[in-house]
Amino acid sequence: MYFYISEEQFADAEGAANQSEGTGFMDQEMKKQFDLWHEADEYQKIVEAVLAIDEKERDYEAISQLARAYNNLGRYQKAAVQLLSVQEEGKNDYLWHYRLGYSYYYLDRARDAARCFRQSLALHPGDEDCADMLRRAMRLSDKQNKGRGRQTKYLKENSQTDDSAPGRREAVRFAPELYSREELDRLESFIARRFGRYESVFHELISPDIHVDIAIIAPNEERNYYTLVTMGMGAHRMNVPDELRRERLERAEMVICLPPDWKVQEKDEKWYWPMRWLKVMARLPGNENSWLGWGHTVPNGGPFAEGTPFSGILLATPGPDADGNEVACEMDDGSRICFYQMVPVYENEMEFKVANGADLLIERFGDAYSPVMDVTRPDCCAFMSRKKWAKSSDEMKELLTNWDGPDGCIATDRITVDGCPVGFMYREEPNGDVPDSGWRFTAGDEDDEYMDDPEKSGIFTLNTICNYDPDILPYLNAPYGTAYFRNDDGAFEIDEEWKPDDDDYESDEPSDDGL
Repeated sequence: MYFYISEEQFADAEGAANQSEGTGFMDQEMKKQFDLWHEADEYQKIVEAVLAIDEKERDYEAISQLARAYNNLGRYQKAAVQLLSVQEEGKNDYLWHYRLGYSYYYLDRARDAARCFRQSLALHPGDEDCADMLRRAMRLSDKQNKGRGRQTKYLKENSQTDDSAPGRREAVRFAPELYSREELDRLESFIARRFGRYESVFHELISPDIHVDIAIIAPNEERNYYTLVTMGMGAHRMNVPDELRRERLERAEMVICLPPDWKVQEKDEKWYWPMRWLKVMARLPGNENSWLGWGHTVPNGGPFAEGTPFSGILLATPGPDADGNEVACEMDDGSRICFYQMVPVYENEMEFKVANGADLLIERFGDAYSPVMDVTRPDCCAFMSRKKWAKSSDEMKELLTNWDGPDGCIATDRITVDGCPVGFMYREEPNGDVPDSGWRFTAGDEDDEYMDDPEKSGIFTLNTICNYDPDILPYLNAPYGTAYFRNDDGAFEIDEEWKPDDDDYESDEPSDDGL
């Protein structure tokens, strides 16, 4: 288990002072005062004291103290700028390398952070605190690389244009897209009305493409949880497919809700990863020239942090109902900013969504769904980890292209696990207000005991079952109360003797416990 190591636990000011080649500005009395402020967490006083000195008179030690204070205040970009201004003097100072690595780590530059921590260890071998930070940086770098590959694959599959246009990335990188002052005022007012007033903001100091701040709405009597909302993603207009242009989905912001005891100010990855992923999601569409919207899932490639079971994000509607009314801020130019709830999900749940769609996944959540992240909630698709599907999600193709109605259905494991063709299928009148087509698919050789076992069936989309057996496609528009069996020649025939049985239907439908 790794623990957060603050700079105050690591930094030995004497290390920098003894190696300083500056003007001797930092006399012992001032250094003692700085140490007292540091121990009292009064970092801003250190900043003010150093900034009060003429810039030309600040020596290496003063700048090091300023950078350390900036790091502890969360102003990592400012800390990095200060440290890089004395790079030549700090090249042999292990604290200089550590502090720069510390800044890089929280600027999501894990690879650069690891490089700095390695150099710090080379200059000061055996330092366990630095070794711990190096391990964390390497783990984060590995996660970013794995996640980036999967995210890129997902977004490229949804991209509408070639991403190789000369100079496009460079232009985005060096010309950040920003809201106008009027747009930002309207956005801030909307957030305050819809999600609550905020008095704290995580300000972004480095903005290579868009400027993403995070508004923090603290728990209150009405909403006893933290609500974090990005402010800046919507300055970029996403590359939405042509057929969705009229829906005005080009602009968006992200929302995540955290428990009231979540340590939003902590920098340990155990607590920090939701903030990191707000920024990751905000930048994905611009980085990949694609788009994000309701029902999309984005994988991380593994758990977000130690002690966190989730490994992906589902985008849903903010509020108690993941599929409720959309939340959007209307802008003066006719566009609107759509808000999406980031719902952390398990690997199984992502796989289920890919195979069956977001509607069915949200239906599976049932009463367990909450907009507030709960790391103890059960995996609603845990059953999937116990089954080896005959077809992987990567093999699925879009076969059901002209279907307008609900597309949920039920199929037995004889089809989806054993790979048997559909031998018998029937269409019931759906019960309840759920996205159910009414279709039930079996291999035709299941006995009553098999059919009564909810573990032997699953809820899928029609498109998924069409991938298992394309022969069913011509028959899916048959009316409720119709059944087909596959004859000895392999063709489907209407079963004239079959009649719907409500009792059988209710007992045959898999329960939530089984799925």
